Amino acid sequence: MKHQRKRARTAHAGMAMMYACFGVLAAATTVTVAMNMALSSSRQALTNVRSTRAKYLADAAVEQAKTDLTNAIANWEPVPTIGSVNVPGLDSDGVDVTYTAAATGFATIQTDAAGIQTIVTGYEIAATASLDGFSHTSHRLINSEATPIFQFAVFYTDDLEINPGPDMTLGGRVHTNGDMYLNCGGTLRMNTNYVHAIGSIYRNRKDDLSISQGTVNVRKWVVNPFDTAEPSSYVTMNSQSQMTSALGRDPGTGYDSDFVERVDTNGDGDCDDSGEWWDFVTGAWKMWQEPSGYASGTGHTVQTGAHGLTQAAVPHIGSIKMFEASSGGAYAFNAALNRYQFVGAGNGTYDKGFYHQNADLSVITYADGSIKAYNNAGTDITTSISSALSSRTMYDARQANGGAGNVALTQIDLAQLAAIGAWPANGLIYAASYGAGTGTAAKGVRLVNGSTLPNKLTVVSENSVYIKGNFNTVAKKGAAVIADAVNLLSNAWNDSKTSSSALPSATATTYNVALITGNTETQVDGQYSGGLENLPRFHEKWVGVNCTITGSFVNAWRSQYATGNWVIGGKYYQAPNRIWNYDSRFNNVGNLPPFTPMAVTAHDVCAW
Repeated sequence: MKHQRKRARTAHAGMAMMYACFGVLAAATTVTVAMNMALSSSRQALTNVRSTRAKYLADAAVEQAKTDLTNAIANWEPVPTIGSVNVPGLDSDGVDVTYTAAATGFATIQTDAAGIQTIVTGYEIAATASLDGFSHTSHRLINSEATPIFQFAVFYTDDLEINPGPDMTLGGRVHTNGDMYLNCGGTLRMNTNYVHAIGSIYRNRKDDLSISQGTVNVRKWVVNPFDTAEPSSYVTMNSQSQMTSALGRDPGTGYDSDFVERVDTNGDGDCDDSGEWWDFVTGAWKMWQEPSGYASGTGHTVQTGAHGLTQAAVPHIGSIKMFEASSGGAYAFNAALNRYQFVGAGNGTYDKGFYHQNADLSVITYADGSIKAYNNAGTDITTSISSALSSRTMYDARQANGGAGNVALTQIDLAQLAAIGAWPANGLIYAASYGAGTGTAAKGVRLVNGSTLPNKLTVVSENSVYIKGNFNTVAKKGAAVIADAVNLLSNAWNDSKTSSSALPSATATTYNVALITGNTETQVDGQYSGGLENLPRFHEKWVGVNCTITGSFVNAWRSQYATGNWVIGGKYYQAPNRIWNYDSRFNNVGNLPPFTPMAVTAHDVCAW
């Protein structure tokens, strides 16, 4: 029995050992399988991460290609068919991604009910990104949309501020690539179906965020706001005090992009009942859509970037430069002569700016004060048109910072230019001075006797332009001035103003002209740029006097030379009665000034 029990214990012990070994083996197998599964899952996760990163890189390159494409079209350059972009964020060096762009063959001109025309062209963009052995190609079809910039009443590339003291009415499309600040002393009436800010819209001043004044009325959307038969219905974009009155409490903001709450007093899930308010993003679409009963379709006057708007590319400031840096250019700067000289295509480091290159008449003032005129072939024609050119100076208190010192001007007598048969055949005059600086060294061009233009005209300068007296008022033609700064002098201006004289009085003057100009930048809680109401600069006592402008107002860059801060009163100026209107004749492209630039956007059609 003992031996049997011993064998039985031995057998049980052997079986236990065998089960233990099986258990260890099973556990080891389970751990191994689990580890393999974990490693496989980890490898798959890493694959997914790298693949996703490659996709994001390719998508980012496509977005950059869209930007490059729109900038090229806006600046009259060939659309890049291939390019490369360094996408940052993954490491200190970023990742280089190549892209290609090709026209699809789709091209059309779309005309809206107001006659505003947009050139629509299709492109296919492809970008391939490779990262850690993984590659992804993103494809996208886009439509570029190019609209003549003078078919906007107001177009700003940076923040747009509209802060008039007296009442003001704006007609025509109002656009900014930045934020829009709406404020006024009385009433600002926006008679348009297009108030767009790529950033946000605020019902206060930018230079003092606590100031939210006046009444801003914006028209509800209609197909053609220029048609007097269309319904004319306005809705107030409330200031902070108006919102406080409406809500019975201070929301801390007007009805603008900072109004993010919803007020649903009866709790029914919508904010359409009396006394209720949608958040601004939703409410802007509802409040400024078509009037009740309007059967011509749905539109929305007030829109921001939160509604999906994208930036519009416009020419960069280099387009108005006398010369701009260019690798393999045809010109080089001769320091001994203090001027640019032609050295042959590919041998230089500069080329003429776009407008200088294309002008049929160029008027160049050299550092020694001599004035030379050239035709498009580069031939010196100074002698034949000398009677239309002269040197002048004038006191510009803004550039002199209130002190002494005059700005040197090259004066062009437009009536004399026409009388001697020297009007540019393509309607483009380029005029600029060497040696310009800031302050009173800014230098400028003054246009006189321009009431009658024999044909369309665009005058461009990298310096300031001063328009003296009635401009383009007889048998009006398409006309534009494009400059570092644009200044308006009345019919009464006679150069008698000095740093110590009384402020000269202006007389009523009319300007039919589109403007592209620079300006200074508003500092928050500090210096004001002058806003739209002072985009054209003044130098006289205009109190109670009409300044009538019909055209388009474009702020495309920061002033490079005319950098004096905006100041009103004293020896600077006093504001006019502003009778400013968009020139609806520009809705017909046949009436646009020569070489009108385009505002270009790009919209996705599909992606894969």
